[in-house]
Amino acid sequence: MKQAAIVLPGGYGSYESLHDFIAHFAEEESYSFPFVEALQLSMKEAFVNAIRHGNSGREDLTVSCKLTAAASTLFAAVKDCGKGFNPDDQPSPVNPLHLLKLSGRGIYIIRSIAEIISLDRDGDGSTLLLRYIPY
Repeated sequence: MKQAAIVLPGGYGSYESLHDFIAHFAEEESYSFPFVEALQLSMKEAFVNAIRHGNSGREDLTVSCKLTAAASTLFAAVKDCGKGFNPDDQPSPVNPLHLLKLSGRGIYIIRSIAEIISLDRDGDGSTLLLRYIPY
């Protein structure tokens, strides 16, 4: 089992560091290019949600990301410093009433790529746990 973690400043500009972190981990695990692209997209959406909804846009708060490769599964944890939100409470962006909204697609994108295992809340923030089957 291989693990790697990174703690990022809470601004959107930190995504480049997350992108590089994911790319390095994926290269070491020899994941396919299509899988890495899907992983990058879903992790970007989780990161943006952690900043926007978990940390309420506060750049003084951090976002932590941890990747764990075990057998034929990849787990990803994205932790913010806020209250988080319930992904099941989000309206479907494919509902005709929501098609023209400028936001609300992140969870839909994440679910199309990974399985949301849990959203755990504690005194330090919320952690979104995702499971992937690399290909």
